[in-house]
Amino acid sequence: MNRQRSEHALPGVVLAAGQGTRFQGGYKLLMPFRGHAIIYHAVKAMVDAQLDPILMVLGFEHENLLKAVDELRDHHKLQIVHNERWQTGRASSVRVALEHLPKDAPGVLFLPGDMPLMTSALIDRVTQHFLQTGKLCFPLCRGQKGHPTVFPGGLLTKLQELPGDLSGLTVVKAHWDEAEKLLLADKEEITQLDLDTDADYARLKTLDTMSYEIRKFDG
Repeated sequence: MNRQRSEHALPGVVLAAGQGTRFQGGYKLLMPFRGHAIIYHAVKAMVDAQLDPILMVLGFEHENLLKAVDELRDHHKLQIVHNERWQTGRASSVRVALEHLPKDAPGVLFLPGDMPLMTSALIDRVTQHFLQTGKLCFPLCRGQKGHPTVFPGGLLTKLQELPGDLSGLTVVKAHWDEAEKLLLADKEEITQLDLDTDADYARLKTLDTMSYEIRKFDG
């Protein structure tokens, strides 16, 4: 039976297909954190946000990633999308996601799967700002582009044309001046930690040891 989706709801995409070769201590999306794998936390923040549907793009280690989010598999908003060409680069995952978007989607929100401290509150803030302005929208953290990123419908063709290992950042840079940039509060900056390297994971564990209560930002 088909589920009724809110008309013109904004879809979200979790990018989790790449191998993450800069991280040497294992496969970063499957590294443990707070009783779950890293990927679980990013997906949980997305399904808890006001997005519909949530597309999780998988490629490398897809079976183990599915096990890592098993508790969320039955969530009515979550859809699994397989990128058979993940080895060709990040652009292929973006294209696969765009192929599975609802036809009436006003745009799409992207989140990398290696951001375990992301909150649904920040995702919702970026989403609402986009729905109000209709513009390319993302957080700004200490002058640098942050995540998540919402691309309006008018830019999706440019995303589809990205080659090789290029990401949506290429499109963001080309449209930087016209974008809506949300300044992060001091307490929100921690949401921007991603796991590119082993040093990032060490920092994440240090933060956890210091008992940062990240989820209080949702209140």
